[in-house]
Amino acid sequence: MNTAEYAYEKGIREVTLGFSTGKDSVAGLDMLLKAGMKVIPIYFYVVPGLRFIEDNIKMYEDRFGLRIVRLPHPMLYDYIDDSKWQTYDKTKTLLKNGNGKTSFRKLTNDYLDCMNIPGFEYDCNCMKMADSLNRRLLLGKIPDVDEVKKVIYVTKYMTNKDCFDYIKANNIPLTKDYEIWGRSWDGLKYDYSMGVKKFYPEDYETIKSYFPLIDAETIRYKLVKKYLYEQST
Repeated sequence: MNTAEYAYEKGIREVTLGFSTGKDSVAGLDMLLKAGMKVIPIYFYVVPGLRFIEDNIKMYEDRFGLRIVRLPHPMLYDYIDDSKWQTYDKTKTLLKNGNGKTSFRKLTNDYLDCMNIPGFEYDCNCMKMADSLNRRLLLGKIPDVDEVKKVIYVTKYMTNKDCFDYIKANNIPLTKDYEIWGRSWDGLKYDYSMGVKKFYPEDYETIKSYFPLIDAETIRYKLVKKYLYEQST
C-alpha cells in the first residue's frame, strides 16, 4: 500500500497538489488519482505566459483528463520585492507598491476561497527522503499523513529511480525539460534561463519583459565560476 492509498483508507478524498510537471509530482498525481482521490493540481509559475510551460501543462491536462490551475509562485513575489533583475525605473515602481511575502498554502487557500470550493483541507507534498540528508531528517520526523498540518507526503519513500520506473511502467510522458536540464524547469538561475534562451527564444523574450536585466545572470554566473576557479588554484 502506497501513501496515497493509505490516506484514502483514512478517509481523505480531496487533496490539492503542487504540480511542477516534474517526475515527483507526476508520479504523485497518478498515485492519488489511482487511489480514488479528487485532486486539484496547481502549477505555480515564476513567469506567466511561457509557451513551453503551457505546452507541458497541456500535455498533462490531456493525459490525466483534468484542469491544472495556474497560480503565481511565492518566489515570484520574492523576486518582485527584491527588485531582482529590474531596471531603476521599474525598481522605483515595485518598491512603491510592494507585494509582501506569501506561501504555497496561502495561495492555495486563497484560490479555494475565491472559487468557493469547499473541502480540500489536505495538501499533497512530493518531497522524498532520498532527495537529501536534510529531507531525510525532516521527513523522518513527520507522519506520512500529517493530520495536524493536513499534509500527505505521497512520494516520501520513493527514490528518483522509483519515480522514473513508476512513470515508465504507467506510460506517462515526461516533458522536454528532462532532455534540456535533466529535470523540470526551476526558475531563473543561469542554467535554466540560458536553456530557455537557447531552446525557447520567444519565451526568453517574455522573461525579459518581466525581468529586463535577466542577462546579468550570465555575468553573475561567469564571475562566480571565475572566483571558484581562482580559489581552487
